[in-house]
Amino acid sequence: MVALPALAADAPASPDWPVCTGDGPTSDLVIKSCSAVIHAGRETKARYAIAYNDRGTAYTQKAQPNRAIQNFDQAIRLDPKLASAFNNRGNAHTLKGDLERAIQDYDQALHLQPKYAFALNNRGNAYRGLGELDRAIRDFDQAIHLEPRYVLALNNRGSAYSSKGDLDRAIKDYDQAILIAPTDAAAYNNRGLVFARKGDSDRAIQDYDRAISLDPGLALAFNNRGNAHSSKGEPERAIPDYDQAIRLDPGYAFAYNNRGNAYRSLGDLQRAIRDFDQAIRLAPNYALAYNNRGNAYTSLGEIDKAIEDYDQAIRFAPSLAMAYSNRGNAYSNKGDLDRAIQDYDHAIRLNPRDVLAWDNRGLAHTRKGDLDRAIQDFAEAIGLRPADGSAWNARCFARALAGYLEPALADCNEALRLRPDDTNALDSRGFVYLKLGQADQAIADYDAALRLDPQKAHALYGRGLAKRRKADLAGAEADFVAASAISPRIAEQYRGYSVRP
Repeated sequence: MVALPALAADAPASPDWPVCTGDGPTSDLVIKSCSAVIHAGRETKARYAIAYNDRGTAYTQKAQPNRAIQNFDQAIRLDPKLASAFNNRGNAHTLKGDLERAIQDYDQALHLQPKYAFALNNRGNAYRGLGELDRAIRDFDQAIHLEPRYVLALNNRGSAYSSKGDLDRAIKDYDQAILIAPTDAAAYNNRGLVFARKGDSDRAIQDYDRAISLDPGLALAFNNRGNAHSSKGEPERAIPDYDQAIRLDPGYAFAYNNRGNAYRSLGDLQRAIRDFDQAIRLAPNYALAYNNRGNAYTSLGEIDKAIEDYDQAIRFAPSLAMAYSNRGNAYSNKGDLDRAIQDYDHAIRLNPRDVLAWDNRGLAHTRKGDLDRAIQDFAEAIGLRPADGSAWNARCFARALAGYLEPALADCNEALRLRPDDTNALDSRGFVYLKLGQADQAIADYDAALRLDPQKAHALYGRGLAKRRKADLAGAEADFVAASAISPRIAEQYRGYSVRP
């Protein structure tokens, strides 16, 4: 307990009082002035409580929550009915991440002052941080009812609706915030995030542009605009935005991670890995950065390093479905199909709508020879994304291997309807025609596939088999030699297909 100087109710107020209780130019000056007030011995008990409260607020602004809480404790001891001290101590607990303790303080502030809009907004934020979105929205509703022009509460309610997936209601709140405060950069940034989630990258970029014009120091808006450009397939335009976000905030781990993804999409894997490294240094538990670095290592063919990163991603985020799916791909690349299937199983349990996990598990079952299970997986992938030709193609090939040739042909035709120049689908349909004994049609499809990818060993060897059936032995031998030069085990692979010579 801090000992106070003797109270002198009739003494003149300290000359530091106006700066302590006003809006001082800096937090340090407020702290200095409030400290002088406290030690001067000229104030009443209630005014000392206010000085502690204001000094605590300054410490909160300096991101020193423990020192702030000590001051709020003193304020509350001196004046247990000072609602603002409870509200402000709640803010300090929020800064520490102790949201349950913060809510207790906001509750007490509202018990003392039921129409305290700021405390309602702050409690709403704490509930939102705990994932209790309906309770958060009720607090924001009440705060806005009390203060209809409360822009911060409108922004926060919009964020809560966005977290619930009610994007249109979120946009209405941001619209209202912007109507009230047209220069509020945060509202434009937040509305941009919702447009991005709705898939409207152009509208999102317009909002980020406006946010940046209003606040050129808003690193978050640069990062988000970079994400929107990345979503549009424009990594070259995204990278300068991530650069600026990092210049403004060198500790911005998300921006490093996002820039790493942009470099990876451009094929600059070493620069991507350097950015993921930095993101992980700044945020050692950043599961997504581990996952993304694993993807970069996979692209480099460093599969064991990739698996180590996916392991870390899963350790820090056990519900991150994509990490299981990606680790499954890595194990599949190593030929460990059982481990791969286990990871795909886990990914699908976590996210039953993960098309790639269904598709990749189907491919693993195909490689294991479990064709009926593979076909079931491809059917799930097709049901989730019927316009994705890759799953149609994969099921076509699995059905062809299993001997279901007419259904296989229908699947390949659908894959090619969706993607007329899909080399893999042309190769698969050539294989179906080969198994049907229709050599001319097989050669036509293999020719088309090889025009698109002359190094496709599977198509070369299949075309060789079709040519041999037509007694073009020289042409067949040339294709076999070319295919084996690209893939030395291609003949062994085809023997496993049980294709009639």
